[in-house]
Amino acid sequence: MSKELSRRDFLKGAAATAVSAAFLGVTGTAAPKAKAAAAYIPGTYTATATGMGTVTMTATFSETAITDIVLDVSQETEGIGKAAGDTLVSQLMAAQAPEIDGVSGASMTSEAARECLRNCIAQATGTTVSAVVEDAAPVEHGAWYDEKYFAKPDPITDIAETIDTDVVVIGAGNGGLVAAASAADLGAKVTLVEKNATWITWAGEMGAYNSKLMNEEYGIHYTDEELLEISNEICRYAGYECDQRLINLWLFNSGRTMDWFVDQMEAKGIHMFLETDMKDTRYMNKPQTHTVYEHFEELGPNQMGAQLANPKWVEIIEEKGGSILWQHTAKQLVQDENGRVTGIIIQRNEDGAYIQINAAKGVVLSTGGYGGNPEMMEALHYRDKDVICNNLGCGFAMGDGIKMAMWAGADIDRNHAGGVAFDRAAVDLDHHTGAPYTSGLGDIWWPGSQPWLNLNTHGERFCNEDNTYDFHINSWLTQPGHIGFQIFDSNYWSDVQAFHTTICSRVVAVPGARNSEVLPGVMPCKSGEQFYDVYIKPALDSGKLQQADTLEELADKLGFEGEYKENFLKSIERYNELCDGGVDYDFGKMSKDMTPVKQGPFYGIALGSWLLATMNGVRVNTNLEAITPEGNAIPGLYVIGNDMGGFFSNSYPQMFGGTAHGKTVCFARLATLHAVTGSIYES
Repeated sequence: MSKELSRRDFLKGAAATAVSAAFLGVTGTAAPKAKAAAAYIPGTYTATATGMGTVTMTATFSETAITDIVLDVSQETEGIGKAAGDTLVSQLMAAQAPEIDGVSGASMTSEAARECLRNCIAQATGTTVSAVVEDAAPVEHGAWYDEKYFAKPDPITDIAETIDTDVVVIGAGNGGLVAAASAADLGAKVTLVEKNATWITWAGEMGAYNSKLMNEEYGIHYTDEELLEISNEICRYAGYECDQRLINLWLFNSGRTMDWFVDQMEAKGIHMFLETDMKDTRYMNKPQTHTVYEHFEELGPNQMGAQLANPKWVEIIEEKGGSILWQHTAKQLVQDENGRVTGIIIQRNEDGAYIQINAAKGVVLSTGGYGGNPEMMEALHYRDKDVICNNLGCGFAMGDGIKMAMWAGADIDRNHAGGVAFDRAAVDLDHHTGAPYTSGLGDIWWPGSQPWLNLNTHGERFCNEDNTYDFHINSWLTQPGHIGFQIFDSNYWSDVQAFHTTICSRVVAVPGARNSEVLPGVMPCKSGEQFYDVYIKPALDSGKLQQADTLEELADKLGFEGEYKENFLKSIERYNELCDGGVDYDFGKMSKDMTPVKQGPFYGIALGSWLLATMNGVRVNTNLEAITPEGNAIPGLYVIGNDMGGFFSNSYPQMFGGTAHGKTVCFARLATLHAVTGSIYES
C-alpha cells in the first residue's frame, strides 16, 4: 500500500500502522512471474529513488516471493504521483518484478517505484543493482518529456461531415479571434472553432512599439537601437533560452499590426489608450502598453481590455463572412503524404460526431497553453507545478493545441519552468500549494505585489521584496512551504503611494495610467478609504488577511509558534531599524520602499503563486509556422498565443506590460497574413 507518510515518521518505523499489500487484493504468496526461480534472503529491505520528490519503499521477501510492499509517495505531486501509489504497488506485487506499465501521467513516480524495487531485489538476492537490471529490457534514451503521455493517437476515421475552407483557427481567445478576423479581412474563407459556448475574455493590455498612436498622439518613438536594447533585456529575463528572432519580429512589427487593430476597433466605436506612467525602479520599463476603451475617465475606474474588444472581433468575423463553430473540440490535425497540414478533425460536443475541416491555406492553433492540466505539467516536468496555488484565467487551458502540433511532428521548448505568474494568490493558513489549484476571485490578493516586508514560515526575512512578480515568487520557492507572509501596518495607504507600483500591480490611481477595473471590484484607488473597501475589508472577511492590535497577536493569528514566533518579532524589529536608517543593509531594497511596521493595527497574509499562463510551447519560425526538432517548417500549421514557444523562458518580462498579449495579437495577424498571402507583410 502507498502511504503518504512524512519521511521522518516513515524512517522512525511507522510501518506499524501500514496496511499490507494484501489489503489491495494482491496475494502475498503468489509465485513470482519474472523471477520464477528466484531465491531470496527472507527479510525486509528499504530503498529510495527520486521521482518528483523522494520515493521510499520497504519490501518484504520470503525465500521465493515478494510478500509485501509499502511505498511512501508523500513527496510526490498531489492528485498525480500521490494518487498513483496504490496502483503501482498492485502492479509490482502482481508482476513480482520491476517491469510494470506504471501509471500514465505519473511517469517519474512510476520509474522511481521501479528503481526502488530493483534495489530491494538486489539486497534480497545479495547482488548489485546493475546485475538485476541486466535481465531487464535495455533502456532507450528518448525525449526529455514523457513520451507515453504524448503518444500519437490512432487516426479518427468515422467522419460524419466534411467542411471546406481556406483557414481554420482553433480557439476563440485573444489570439484566435484576431487571427480569424484577420483572415476574413484578407478575403479568405475562415472557420473559427471553440470548445466552449462563447469566446474567452482575459486581460487586454497589449505591448506594441511605434504604432501611429504612440508616435503621433503621444509623441513617443523608439529607434532601432532602442528596440534592440529592449530585445536583449527581454532575452536576459529568459537567460537567452529563447529565439531572439521572434522577439525582434514582435518589436519591429507590432506597430503596424497595432495600427490595423486600432482601425478595426475604431470602426466599432472602440478606442485605444497608451499607458505612459512608469515606475521608479532598477529594472528597465518602457511605455508600450496599449488598451482599448469605450469611455475614459482620467482616474477611473474604466472598463477596458479584452472584455470590450473580443465581442467586437466576433462581430467583425461574422460580418466579413467567417463561420464560428461554438462547442466543438479540436481533436487531430490532418496531414498529407508529405507532412503538410491540410485540415483538422473536430468533435461536436453535443452528440460526439466528428467533422473534418479541410483548410486550403492553413490551420492556426491558439488554445491557451496548458495551465489547467497538472497531468501535462507532470509529463513536461514543469518545475512550478507543485508551487502554484491559483490558476484563475488559465484553468480552461488543457494543452490541446500543443499536443496536436506535437503529434504532427512539431518540436516543443525544452524549458520546464516559469509562466506568466502573479505574486497575488492568497493562501489559506493550512498553506496548501500545488494541485488541485483554486481559481476563485476570493483567493486573489491584488496588493500581493506591493513591496511590504516578507517573512517565511520560520519568521525570517529572506530577500529584497521589491521584485518583478515572478522574481518575487521565485524567492518564495527557495523557502519552506514555497510561500511568503506579507506584513504591513495601518499606514498602508501612504505606503502604496510611496511604492508607486505600475502596470497591472497598480493600486493607486494616477494620471497617465489606464486606471481600469482589472477584475470585478478590483481597481486602482483614489483614497485610503477606498483602498480599505476594495482590498482590506474583503480579504479580512474571507479570513485570508489577518488583523491584530499587536505584533504578538498577529504572529499567533498567522500560526507562528515558539522559535518561529521569536524570529517573527525579531525580524520585524530589525526591519524597522533599517527603515529608520533609510538604508536596507540586509538586502538592498530601495529607500522609498522601506516602510516600517510600527503603527497598529497590523496585517499579515500568506501568499503564493497565481499562474495566468504557461510559457513554453511549440517552436515556430519567423513565419509562425510550427517547426520540427530539426528546424524544418511544417507547412500549413501555424501556432500562436500560449501554444507558441520560443519567446519566453524561466521568467516573464514583467516590467514590459502586455508583452504576452501584445505578441499574441501581433503574431495572430502575421500568421494569417502568411497563410493567406504567403508573406507576413501586407504589401
